[in-house]
Amino acid sequence: QQRVVPWCFPVVLAGCSTLKSRSARRACLKALATRNLVKRGKILPAQPVPEGILAPPYVADPDKVRGWWNSRIEPKSDSDVEAMRSAGQLAHSALDLAAELIRPGITSEEMDKELHTFICDHGAYPSDLQYKGFPKSVMISINEVICHGIPDSRPLEDGDLVNVDVTLYRHGFHADTARTWMCGEEDEAGGRLVAATREALDAAIAVCRPAAPLKAIGEAVADIAEREGFGIVKTLVGHGIGEFFHGVPQIFHCRNSDNRKMQEGTTFTIEPVLTEGSPEWFTWEDGWTVATKDGGRAAQFEHTILITSDGCEVLT
Repeated sequence: QQRVVPWCFPVVLAGCSTLKSRSARRACLKALATRNLVKRGKILPAQPVPEGILAPPYVADPDKVRGWWNSRIEPKSDSDVEAMRSAGQLAHSALDLAAELIRPGITSEEMDKELHTFICDHGAYPSDLQYKGFPKSVMISINEVICHGIPDSRPLEDGDLVNVDVTLYRHGFHADTARTWMCGEEDEAGGRLVAATREALDAAIAVCRPAAPLKAIGEAVADIAEREGFGIVKTLVGHGIGEFFHGVPQIFHCRNSDNRKMQEGTTFTIEPVLTEGSPEWFTWEDGWTVATKDGGRAAQFEHTILITSDGCEVLT
């Protein structure tokens, strides 16, 4: 039985659906005939965090991943927004570095080390590290791995689809962002999946403004996914973010009935995942790595946004 992954919220949605396209299914099976499924490499110990870097409260007290501070939607102050802009700009730069690192032969462990060093050198803490026991500083998910991939010793291969998800904590606030790339030579099917997922995120951001219903985000994503014949992983949701890593509101990326209104001054993530085959998934024995059941590839893009008086601002 499918369960909700650790980052997400257990939800049952009225009217939430995902298109199962025959053409997408055929493309998935064709791709599987020419590549192997991802196999776990060796996981090395985490990189140390230098002294003097402010860590989130859950590092010292694991129970502080949840509490009153992330159970209600509250607008951010001007000083809060400035801190989140600072964190968001650094997270964006970290993904720019990730783009430069991706090449056949490099391991996700080597990428994790480089990104960890970059984040710490700029005075920030890699939020994933020790969050609910996660053992590394960033999440790197390859091909059929949807999310929460643990960096390891497996070298990237030509044609791999690579998702890097960076969250960092700077000046007391988190920023969360992700992108997906093709490693080396791009195949047409993989390129379509990546482009459609990026377009879905852009379309979702475009509908964000005060008083707009939160369900508009899912509708915008679904319009793109259905047009292209891709699945939507509907149990992975965006989330409120700020001094806390994950909180309300939950942001659904499929068609849904969430009529709550977006509020000026609030911050949350939008992070759709599209799949070339079925969106059904399972979790590896490590308790973290989430992969598609049919082996079809997945892509994800994510931004942290702020609702402003006349629309929204992308902070990452």
